[in-house]
Amino acid sequence: MTLIYLAIAWLLGIVAADLLPIPLALLQVTTALGVMIAVAFWRVPRVRLVALLLCFAAGGGWRYEAVQFPTTPRSIHLLAGHGTVTIEGSVQGDPKRTEEGQQIVLETQTARVGTQTRRVEGLVLLNVLPYPEYHYGQRLLVMGELQEPRMATRPGEFDYRAYLKRKGIFVLMREPLVRVLPGQTGNPVLQMLLAFRDRCKAVLLRELPEPQASIAVGVLLGLQSSIPDDIYNTFSDTGTSHILVVSGWNFTIVATMLAGLTTRLRLGRGATFWLAMVVLWSYAFFVGPTGTVLRAAVMASLVVLARSIDRQSEPWTLLFVACWALTLHDPNTLWDLGFQLSALATASLFAFGKPVEAWLRRCPPFTWSALEWATEALTATLAAQILALPIILYQFGNLSLIAPLANILLVPAVPYAMLLGTVALIAGLIWLPLGQWLALVVWLPLSWLTEGARLLAQLPYAALQLPPFPLWLLLGYYIIVVGGWLSTQWSPRSSAAVGLAEQHHLAQTTR
Repeated sequence: MTLIYLAIAWLLGIVAADLLPIPLALLQVTTALGVMIAVAFWRVPRVRLVALLLCFAAGGGWRYEAVQFPTTPRSIHLLAGHGTVTIEGSVQGDPKRTEEGQQIVLETQTARVGTQTRRVEGLVLLNVLPYPEYHYGQRLLVMGELQEPRMATRPGEFDYRAYLKRKGIFVLMREPLVRVLPGQTGNPVLQMLLAFRDRCKAVLLRELPEPQASIAVGVLLGLQSSIPDDIYNTFSDTGTSHILVVSGWNFTIVATMLAGLTTRLRLGRGATFWLAMVVLWSYAFFVGPTGTVLRAAVMASLVVLARSIDRQSEPWTLLFVACWALTLHDPNTLWDLGFQLSALATASLFAFGKPVEAWLRRCPPFTWSALEWATEALTATLAAQILALPIILYQFGNLSLIAPLANILLVPAVPYAMLLGTVALIAGLIWLPLGQWLALVVWLPLSWLTEGARLLAQLPYAALQLPPFPLWLLLGYYIIVVGGWLSTQWSPRSSAAVGLAEQHHLAQTTR
């Protein structure tokens, strides 16, 4: 429990530093003071814990302040409003592609205003046309006007400026003139992985007809750029859009179903765990180890680990340690919606997965052995949504009433689409005609996903657009739900049950 308390103190320290103007020097002194008190009173558990909590809270705030982007005379955003600017820089990360265009993050090096050229630093978001496609590491020369992102005009509205600020982006350029310069920059390993992913995308698009080809690209590679808007909207309306992206939700549900499948095959606990780890991390590196993918893989790994051990405290400790490690690398991760959904869905499965499964197994028709597959899918969906759905409603206001049924019918087809699609893709990389023949089998689960989402989205009131609700209502929901769950964990009956479970686990391990 100590590690959980320390991780919570760290996260609260990050939030406090974001909300309050705390001087960096004060955070540094507080961190050092906490370390000295903890060392001096190491044999006094309560004093030691309080000192460590103080140290971690101040350390979280210190880390948050350390990664902020200070304004210097060379900051590129100082040139906003100065008319036409010519900037030389390199593409940072993988451009985000849609049917309407591309979003490129340009790491700047020099800028020319009029006849004066100067060294600059900082990031610029470029909104350019869909073609030609640009790639990570390319050197570009762009010309246009720098603009500041749009701010929120009323409470509760999405603040695009604040969103980009957390990514270190303070200015953008819309439809600039772009010229590709010779040479490459960036990590050669990442360039190789992204080039391989683009080749895989091209192979899948040649193996399958549309829209199954675009769905395969989304399911296997996490790329949405080729998915038609009407197809994506049907998945969004049915609450199954997580199928189309490499997200924490997708990883978590697939990991849960994979663990359930191996359990039904009567594989040992160790074999189940390592098989799931190999599949998850192989998939993560296959689609490209970006920050989003790695966070999703970490959270899904925790779900698999939780199913492989009996002690209730260890998965929670690992979850909070993972959150600490991710925010240690980048404190702004705490405000990333993908991270929030991954962490909340994982925590929700830990807290409510077994109660939801037990409840379902008492309710017909899920008492029938023939519907075991539906129980697994519905358990993962319902349990994950208890803590993740309020964030979705707060951010988007889109409530899918058909989501539980849609996940029961569609999610079980995802592992088959991934497995068969991977086989067809590998065959297509070796010899395209062979991959095209094998892709005939992949067409079935992909068509099930596509047509199933389309038919379910056509049902009356499949999705509702709710009005935005205030932050206090969101926080109140979490206080009530989390408080109620904690009260059940701290009750005498629950403590006795946990003690018996740990005694049973100890007896099993000593045999």
